[in-house]
Amino acid sequence: MNRTVPSFLLILLVGSALAVGPVHGQTVNNGLYGKLGAGISNYTGDIPIQNSAHPFDLQNFVRFSEGTANGFPFMLDGELGYQFSPKWGLALGFQGGNYPMVGYSTGTGDISDSWRYTPHLLARYTFGTPGESISFYLDAGANATFGGQGDASTGYGPSVGGGVDIPVSDGLSFYIESRFNGTLPDDAVDGTVGYENRSSGFSNKTNDPQGSFLNGIDSINQLLGFGLKFSLTSPVPPRVIALDGPTSVQVGESVTYAATVNEEDADPPLSYQWRFGDGNTGSGLTASHTYNEPGTYTVSFTASNDVGEASESLTVEVAPLPQPAQITSVNASPNPADAGETVRFSSNVQGDSPVSQEWDFGDGSTAMGESPTHTYEEPGEYTARLQASNDAGGDSRTVTVQVNRALSEICTTVSELNSAFFENNSSTLTDEARSSLQENTDVLSECPNLSVRIEAFAAPSERNPQSLSEDRAEAVADFYEGNGVPEDRIEASGQGQVEGVTSKKGGTRQYRRADSIPEQEGGGM
Repeated sequence: MNRTVPSFLLILLVGSALAVGPVHGQTVNNGLYGKLGAGISNYTGDIPIQNSAHPFDLQNFVRFSEGTANGFPFMLDGELGYQFSPKWGLALGFQGGNYPMVGYSTGTGDISDSWRYTPHLLARYTFGTPGESISFYLDAGANATFGGQGDASTGYGPSVGGGVDIPVSDGLSFYIESRFNGTLPDDAVDGTVGYENRSSGFSNKTNDPQGSFLNGIDSINQLLGFGLKFSLTSPVPPRVIALDGPTSVQVGESVTYAATVNEEDADPPLSYQWRFGDGNTGSGLTASHTYNEPGTYTVSFTASNDVGEASESLTVEVAPLPQPAQITSVNASPNPADAGETVRFSSNVQGDSPVSQEWDFGDGSTAMGESPTHTYEEPGEYTARLQASNDAGGDSRTVTVQVNRALSEICTTVSELNSAFFENNSSTLTDEARSSLQENTDVLSECPNLSVRIEAFAAPSERNPQSLSEDRAEAVADFYEGNGVPEDRIEASGQGQVEGVTSKKGGTRQYRRADSIPEQEGGGM
């Protein structure tokens, strides 16, 4: 072989790819496809042209322009292939064309038929990102070339090529390509193992011992081809196989949803969109989201391509954050209470249901429930505790209950206590006075709800009536304190000389007295 495919063809292909602007459409990215096209044929081999001044030795064009060719140098090609992915494919093709130079009389034989036929098997790699408007590809494989008469025979060899693919519409594209099909043995295509005479043109080893032997590969080429590539596989829309994710979550909890689609079968490119039902969206086959408000939401997923789209959805219940039990108030009524009196307890408890409420009344007794009752048998001060709890947590609170001794009837009905009488000009208690005051002390001791107000007097004939009355009041108060009546329940005052007429019995001694007036706590009798 003495000539190769001109390097300007590759430059032409790349330039064609760059010159074409963006085209809308989708190339055949997977599945079965076909190609049909035509182009300009080219032969490189052992038969030289008569005029070696042609710079690129495009033999077929030269002979056609000189009128010595067997027709126009053109070719037809077809291809059946399978695109395993947007980048890789395998194709079985057939190229048939007219190569006028191979019909040139060699002097050692006559090959008048200039048609050759080349089936080839190619592996193809496509550059760039799948789905781009224009893609550049290279392929390589093997071919078998046959045809011609006389000394021509079938040749075998490598095939390499490349081109650009420009989408026209979905599943249809326009291509521009060039291909080199080498053949062995050297004389298979043109029947000649050649010599090139640098001065007188063609000769062979026998008649031109001065020639230079060129041992190489002849080639039947596609100088420049054009055609259409079309899908033979029905376009496949996306299909949502499964949609997975939780259907119940809590506010503030991050959750992830995942979709399964027919990625291997659907036509790329595929796009995915999530709608979470609260105005937020996501993309991809998996998406995470956090709900900020409780409620019921519909999570939808949509897969789409140029063929169609498919959607699936699920419903998610978003629950508020768990609320632990919290006691806002606890009460007891009545408070204070008398021993033996029924006390009712109540509370205000918030939190998620169900809430357990356990009461400890402070005297060893317990109870359950929202509003229990309890009776304290002994007077005293008790601390009642409420413990509230639910699945989210618990709380406790106390209330102090004052339990008083149970009062006899006299404690609420007595309106007058005994008076103490004194000797003339004296503040000393007589036995009679002590006896009367002891009766008063017994009532005051039995009735803790009572206090006593002491008012003492002096007769008109007595000396220093004011100070005397004060001493008499103090003497009574000292008696009460000495017999167990608390000081804070006693109030004593001297009233001075009696004025007017007393209603007391006993004559004038009634002026020399100290009255004990009972008073109930919180008010008078």
